Amino acid sequence: MTFTINKPKDINVALAKVSKTIKNGGGSFSGNNNSGNFGGNGVEGNYKVCGDRIIITITEKPFFYPASAVENRIREYFRSA
Repeated sequence: MTFTINKPKDINVALAKVSKTIKNGGGSFSGNNNSGNFGGNGVEGNYKVCGDRIIITITEKPFFYPASAVENRIREYFRSA
């Protein structure tokens, strides 16, 4: 599953906030302003910054989590960043 979001104005600040949120929830986050990986609660994925967009790919998710719920949760991380 892959989707894109608009890159925040300050990608450094946004990624730091997203990383903190994921880690505070018991997940993992590693990466930089270009690309990285994240995971938690059975969801694993990666991101790549391309111009003014961030491409997010979910590589693993529990079958009982709807894809739309996973996508909405990740979008919320960036909206709150």
